[in-house]
Amino acid sequence: MRLGYHYHIPMFRDAEGRLRTPGYQGCFLDALAGHCERLVCFLHTPRPDEMEIMDYALKAANVEWVDIGPHASVPERLACRWRLTGPLRRWRDRLDCMLIRGPSPLLPAAASAVRGLPVALLIVGDYVAGAAHSSLPWWKKLPVQLWCHWNARAQLRVAREALTFVNSAQLYEAYRGRIGRLHLTRTTTLSEADGYEREDTCTGRPVRLLYTGRMASAKGLLEIAEAVAQLVEAGEDLVLDLVGMREPGDPVLEELAAFCRRRGIEQRVTYHGYRPLGPELFAFYRRADIYVLASTTSEGFPRTIWEAMAHSLPVVATAVGSIPHYLKDRESALLVPPRDAGALRSALEQLLRNAQLRRQLISNGRRVAASNTVEAIARDMAGLLKRYIDDYPRSAS
Repeated sequence: MRLGYHYHIPMFRDAEGRLRTPGYQGCFLDALAGHCERLVCFLHTPRPDEMEIMDYALKAANVEWVDIGPHASVPERLACRWRLTGPLRRWRDRLDCMLIRGPSPLLPAAASAVRGLPVALLIVGDYVAGAAHSSLPWWKKLPVQLWCHWNARAQLRVAREALTFVNSAQLYEAYRGRIGRLHLTRTTTLSEADGYEREDTCTGRPVRLLYTGRMASAKGLLEIAEAVAQLVEAGEDLVLDLVGMREPGDPVLEELAAFCRRRGIEQRVTYHGYRPLGPELFAFYRRADIYVLASTTSEGFPRTIWEAMAHSLPVVATAVGSIPHYLKDRESALLVPPRDAGALRSALEQLLRNAQLRRQLISNGRRVAASNTVEAIARDMAGLLKRYIDDYPRSAS
């Protein structure tokens, strides 16, 4: 299978000749490349401020990168979409299928550029939902929302003719009945070689809580801090480690610092910055006792939950997005309502005081994570892609 791939997350070739991209994209591409004769990635070059997250060097020798131009602003990319998708048109006859990850600004133009070729989509989010929760002033938010609705309609038109994978139960339900070839999948960075086995946590002091991911208001960081403050006031010895990339323009870290000073827990909450996927990030999972995620909205399933479970951490998470679809409360995680610091506190208290519950969640979570590795997901996806390619001349005729 000669597979093309496009998304807006960039790639570049370093001084040693290695292709580099963010870890969550690189893991997926390496796993998918194992099922391809050739995997051709049509990706932008990164901006200077993105170089820090280009932390993954691809291992597969059959991955090629075609530079489609700089990762400029969305308006700039849309204005230049014919030029940016030109490489796809030139490569069209050398590919068996084109996989486009979305939502993405150039998704409609990329699909048009390879018209006549089997197209598959991997949809991992919802621009419309994201725009609705934007903190932009109304005069900026309105045109963004209008464009997001246009992009979603264009994406749906492509999906109706494509093989479409979605990574959340909500997206699956939204598309079901509107798309013929629709499959629910998962997105993860967890490899079969990753993981850390232990039977229990919370046996030392202080107990270490961990959150990894984007530092964004929608991740419920203030609710986590409130739960920590309440527990500390009740006499618990806790610390909270935060690891991940700052969200541009989001003031949540400044708000969090001010909150912690007011509540007297500034020495107990530490932001460690971004850590690349691999040993540096996994070290935080291994020294943690509980993983906590308090997202207020979510379209997919956070890959960080799989990472936490693989590292034998009991998980407390809000019941948003696809989290309740994949995890059953008290079987593999404790699920709480969003925006409810009191519920977070109660769940954390249960884990602090109930060793049997911790061990149950750790054991069940590790088993669930083992069935959701990037290798297994890529294998299933590649099988469906190959059948789609084989059937395409008959279905297109």
